[in-house]
Amino acid sequence: MCDSLGLKPRFTLSTDAAEVKEGMVTGAYDIIAVDLDDEMADTTAVDLSVPHSTSFPVLICRDGDAADYPKLLYVPAHFPAYIQLSTLGDSTEWQVIRSSDMDVEEFFGLLQDKKIHYLVSDYNTVLALLPFYPDLTIAARIGPEYQRRWVLNPANTTLNARINQWLTDFKQTGGYKELCNKYLKPHTKYLTKGSQEKRSKRISPYDAVIKRLSKARGLDWRFVCSIIYQESRFTTTSIGVGGSFGIMQMMPGTGEHFGVDANSSVESQLYAGISLISSINRQFRDIEDENERMFFVAASYNAGSGHIHDARSLCRKYGGNADVWMDVEPYLALKSDKKFYTDPVVRNGYFPGKHTIRYTHSVMDRYHGYRVSLPEK
Repeated sequence: MCDSLGLKPRFTLSTDAAEVKEGMVTGAYDIIAVDLDDEMADTTAVDLSVPHSTSFPVLICRDGDAADYPKLLYVPAHFPAYIQLSTLGDSTEWQVIRSSDMDVEEFFGLLQDKKIHYLVSDYNTVLALLPFYPDLTIAARIGPEYQRRWVLNPANTTLNARINQWLTDFKQTGGYKELCNKYLKPHTKYLTKGSQEKRSKRISPYDAVIKRLSKARGLDWRFVCSIIYQESRFTTTSIGVGGSFGIMQMMPGTGEHFGVDANSSVESQLYAGISLISSINRQFRDIEDENERMFFVAASYNAGSGHIHDARSLCRKYGGNADVWMDVEPYLALKSDKKFYTDPVVRNGYFPGKHTIRYTHSVMDRYHGYRVSLPEK
């Protein structure tokens, strides 16, 4: 939009609803990308853009979890959608618990850890989060579709008219459809389930290739297999949110750097992905303990090494051991806190690190399991 209108974008990220609301009241913004709940909409004088997309509320639970839990439905703070309990049968069985301060990502963590059993989220957010929570699934749609709009500064009459006209025109283009397909549609990454090969002494059909390529780079092939399983379950046709592709789930830009795309052979994709893992491994060669280093490599494959280096820098600053993952891990989580992602030692800004922490532990737990079942390196 900014390119089209000849504007230069400046972004401020906030996870604090009070801060967002203050921005609306003071007019310290041109656009706020937020879905307003009733409280914000009723108490704040705002202008809204024409709709840019739609969403609807869905019920989330653990996949295959049929236990008869109490019907407690948790709703994140400032949830914008109308919830229709009648879609779940007898609505009197359900008790809705609305949070005043916990966001949907925090509730996803509680659901994964079996501390709660039912959660409501908007569909678009679920599409973004499910790849990080393989045990969770959409159980039902529980409300009508609603329109999503930007909050505009009412003082910017001329700019707002240009923004609305651009949105109206852009929604008719192939570029808009491409963005919707890329970010707001289900992808095979979490719709296609895979599993470990049941045959003795085998993880996947690609073991021989993975062993050869891993050995050439000094990597434990079982560690590489664990990353691949976490990324794609060895499914070669997976497409993830944002366009990540294939057995290694590389992003298009990274794939281009290594000379592969979604149409490349599986062996070429494995070569590119293992080359990337090897490159990341070299970045952390100062960590002498190989097992510890693997935590950092796995986390970097998911998050990018820049955010992991930031977490190590914070860890050092606050007196921790930056070579030990359990010391560094809390600081990766804190990169979603403004106090920490604006710290002078941080170079890569905000990052929601809880997803990467879960990813890393899943990879390492599986890797240690592979080491037990397949002891030869």
